[in-house]
Amino acid sequence: MSEVLSAASLSLGLSAAAVTIASLAGVPAAAALGLSRSRRRDVFLVAARVGMSVPTVVVGLLVYGLFSHRGPLGSFGLLYSPQAIVVGEVLLAFPLVLALGASAVGGLDPRFRETARALHLPRARTIGLAISEARDGLAAAILVAFARCVTELGVALLVGGNLLGRTRTLTTAIALETSRGDFGRGLRLGLVLVAVALVVNLAVALVFRRTESS
Repeated sequence: MSEVLSAASLSLGLSAAAVTIASLAGVPAAAALGLSRSRRRDVFLVAARVGMSVPTVVVGLLVYGLFSHRGPLGSFGLLYSPQAIVVGEVLLAFPLVLALGASAVGGLDPRFRETARALHLPRARTIGLAISEARDGLAAAILVAFARCVTELGVALLVGGNLLGRTRTLTTAIALETSRGDFGRGLRLGLVLVAVALVVNLAVALVFRRTESS
């Protein structure tokens, strides 16, 4: 039981840290992108949507290359550490926050932009107001990003090393127990992960329902 709690708390903690970092950068960027009408907006949106679909194992391979001993950041000694997992999950979360958040801001009433323009509001002030107006949609984007991070395997396995009490998450624990032939234990861990994913998805559904009713 202690191993399960350790893996669950680590999964939640690392994912929360990664999504927080991604949101601090992604939410303002999403608001700016959603308000923009330049041609570059479409380029950034396409790039973000491509990033949303990149397999987690590919992201894990990229981070492994960065932090391996021969990699450009190998001197930091972060391979097989919680920090490396957070970096990988930030790369997973950021495109989701950016693309879905930009869609939420882009869906605001057109009168919002007209009013901001008529009042000659500074760009930063307009972005701040857009974030406030689209907060439900942005919250949904953040929750979707969290769901992807907490259920991913590729990053945690490749750059975490599956070290007990240090980098063993729920997904890597499931992979380990299954490889050992302990299917029952792996299944129990899987049920815990499904429960976590269910709670997150229920939260997303509630946010979307609130958005639709407002």
